Amino acid sequence: MRCIPKKGSGSTGSLYRYFIASYPLKTERQQGGIFVSNSPANQKSLRSLILASVFSALIIVMTVIPYMGYISYGVIEITTLHIVTALGAVCLGWKYGAIIGGVWGFTSLLRAYMVYPVYLNYGFGNFFVAVLPRIIVGMVAGLLFLLLRKTKLNDIIAAAVSTVVATLTNTTLVLSAMNIWLKFNGGDYSSLYQTFKNILSTVVTINGLTEIIAAVIIVPAVYKAISKILKNSAV
Repeated sequence: MRCIPKKGSGSTGSLYRYFIASYPLKTERQQGGIFVSNSPANQKSLRSLILASVFSALIIVMTVIPYMGYISYGVIEITTLHIVTALGAVCLGWKYGAIIGGVWGFTSLLRAYMVYPVYLNYGFGNFFVAVLPRIIVGMVAGLLFLLLRKTKLNDIIAAAVSTVVATLTNTTLVLSAMNIWLKFNGGDYSSLYQTFKNILSTVVTINGLTEIIAAVIIVPAVYKAISKILKNSAV
């Protein structure tokens, strides 16, 4: 039997509640009839799927609109998409974080082919360089956040720490994968020591520090707002 909230409730998020309560989440047969099971687990799954879709769509939109997902000035480029990926991971868990990171990676790959073909010289037309590191970034953010929460660490601090580690993971894996790709494709490549120096110098430059600072400020704040909304909209 479908559960419909009373009309005229006037409460905040009533439209969201109506959607969750009215949506047929699970259909089962009983005594020859069909009824809808609206269990809390199914409600949570639907909310997670909706949020993951929103984060994925946001990554796509920010990629195609100039100076949103990638902010370029001269030869330096700052990305903001690691923020969306880390936020999705801490809100939804590492599995959805991996999916959202994968969306980021594939949009980066397509961007190299369609908009900036010069990036193909550095391996960004390759799954190993453009996509796999971003999948791992989402997984790292989600898993670390889960681990830190188990230590009873404050959620805001846990989200901030997870975001910093996810950002550093992106820089480290992308530069390392790029170095390996160049090595096996006959391009210039550096030693392990030089690769480490390149990673370190990238992190401490303006773009590296900007990415970290922006992520640390935005992710915990938005996570707090989203988690509060989800808690208040539970039915």
